[in-house]
Amino acid sequence: MEIRENPVFGRKIFFLNPSFVVENYIIDYLKKNEYEVYVLTDFRKAKGILSANEDSMCFVNIDSEMPYAHWFNFMKSFSLSDKLKTIYLGVISEKAGWEDKDKFMMNIRLPGGFHLIERKTPKLLEDFTKVLDVNGAKGRRKFLRLDTRNEHDVSGYLAAGGKLFALTIRDISSAGFAVIYKQNIVNLFQKNTLLRNLNISAGRKSMVCSCIVFNTQLNEDGTAMSVLMLTNENPESTRTYIRNYIFEKNAAKIEFELKGIDNDSSSYSDTELYKSLKAVANRDYDGLDVLQDAELEPVDDQS
Repeated sequence: MEIRENPVFGRKIFFLNPSFVVENYIIDYLKKNEYEVYVLTDFRKAKGILSANEDSMCFVNIDSEMPYAHWFNFMKSFSLSDKLKTIYLGVISEKAGWEDKDKFMMNIRLPGGFHLIERKTPKLLEDFTKVLDVNGAKGRRKFLRLDTRNEHDVSGYLAAGGKLFALTIRDISSAGFAVIYKQNIVNLFQKNTLLRNLNISAGRKSMVCSCIVFNTQLNEDGTAMSVLMLTNENPESTRTYIRNYIFEKNAAKIEFELKGIDNDSSSYSDTELYKSLKAVANRDYDGLDVLQDAELEPVDDQS
């Protein structure tokens, strides 16, 4: 069995062609709970973007765009690439039968599992997040954090003593910020100081935030940096906006990468292998070993 250490900062989670239910129920829930989620809508670009983001997770909606046999070949072919071998694949379906589930589970490496979605329930979300957490989707972090040093629509200032002091926002999350400023105002950022007049602009919105200074450090270039944590005085709408802003920025970066990726020209239309596989009803998948490469018959790419 292949053992891979879970990353400290978690994994990107891609959903390929998610259904309306998946996008508006599962993905929405994952975003609210700070998982780094992305949506892909073109399977011809999927291998390229996944190859550029090794050790990510990818959940494929096999009900969309191609027959199950073609999706089987598409996912099975990941074993032929050293980069794609690192991807934690999973399957999502609202229509597949037990035979299809068994064929995928027993013949393709699926650390993300095979999820048959019958209805929206809390247990569905619980089971799904359990799979993500087992595979280190969040790592050790609790919140998504965006490096904003190269973002041109983020700025901040602190109002104190009748003056406005400019701040550079180093990074941002729904839990707080890291800010950089000149050392001559470091006295305003003593540890555990409550700041109620911190103005942050991100995207199209400006927010007056209440923060506690968590930590401050002096830099050799004459600046200082402080980590600020949002207090409970802030409305939930502030955290929601920041979270959505981060997802929008992350999605824009992936969209930019996708523009430079060539379409996958391989054919996945052969159905003979899928038809030849024998499914077993009521199979117990608990403790199912990860398939070794030697156990997987390669699917030849046919242009």
